[in-house]
Amino acid sequence: MELKTKFLIYSLIGIIAGMIVGLAIWMIPPINSEGRSFVAHMIASAIHGLIPCGAAAVYDIESWGITKSTVVHASLTLATIVGVGGIMKWYSPKEFAIAMVIYVIIYTIIWLINFLYWKHTVSKMNEQLEILLKLKENNKGRA
Repeated sequence: MELKTKFLIYSLIGIIAGMIVGLAIWMIPPINSEGRSFVAHMIASAIHGLIPCGAAAVYDIESWGITKSTVVHASLTLATIVGVGGIMKWYSPKEFAIAMVIYVIIYTIIWLINFLYWKHTVSKMNEQLEILLKLKENNKGRA
């Protein structure tokens, strides 16, 4: 699948997820409801989902290493959280600090799970490749 196609699929998933989460958050009554706009909130929520999910396509750029992909994705995700959250006034300074700590923890956990999964997958593939190479060598010796 092409990178553009993956980006579009990831982005669409992000928009849908962002809007679902945004709708759930909208139902929580805020302390200060002054100037709340449902449409603006849903658009911001869609963007809040679109960019981090769409940006996940950077992990599919084969020429990039895990470090570069992680830095780019984490930066785009953090910029989205800060930008959209700031414009929409979703956080007080205290809530923002808490949100950043939660962001770092969740991002680290998700990254670690993915890293361990792919490390395990590559290890299994290498084991299978070694078996195939040994079989090929054994068959050469018989010919």
